[in-house]
Amino acid sequence: MTSAEAAPTRRERLILAGMKLFAERGFTGVGVREIGAEAGVSFGLIRKHFGSKEGLREEVEAHVLAQVEELYSTISERSGTSALEHFVEDVVEWIERDRDALMYMRRAMVEQSPGSLKLFLRLVEVLRDFVAVNRERGFLQDGVDEEWAAMFLVFDFLGPAVVEPFAEEAFGRSMYERSMVERRNAFMKRMVTRGFLNA
Repeated sequence: MTSAEAAPTRRERLILAGMKLFAERGFTGVGVREIGAEAGVSFGLIRKHFGSKEGLREEVEAHVLAQVEELYSTISERSGTSALEHFVEDVVEWIERDRDALMYMRRAMVEQSPGSLKLFLRLVEVLRDFVAVNRERGFLQDGVDEEWAAMFLVFDFLGPAVVEPFAEEAFGRSMYERSMVERRNAFMKRMVTRGFLNA
């Protein structure tokens, strides 16, 4: 946080603490006292600001959805493989800034929390738009199944998050370490332009 940024309010601290702890241990694995302690405020403020722990989760999911929408806000301004390069950089910066949001999203998808479908459908919608923009601008190859092109991009976004808890053991590093992201992006560019197996 820069000196120009205001310190988070107690309400915002509870949202960030809830997001972090829910991401780590799941909704049922965390108590309101723990959330209050993580936020450095009285757990009674959860009831005051959100009505209940469930109300806090709804606000956490709204926060994560806003983060995802911000991440994708400029995607329609770009097209072609250069858009993938920019997108990967945007994702790395987002993770460095707000890793807990991504990890919450992963947990929500696995647990199928009440807001996870909304998060998933928003991802699908944005990536459908990306594919459509590329078609309109003449970047899409002939005969491409646009629905599956969008789904492939959804899988590429969510896949590393699902693998992340096992990445250190399997690969010796985070899926979001810059060298891993650069290698993945290079392979993605090849996949979306040429593929990798001989016909």
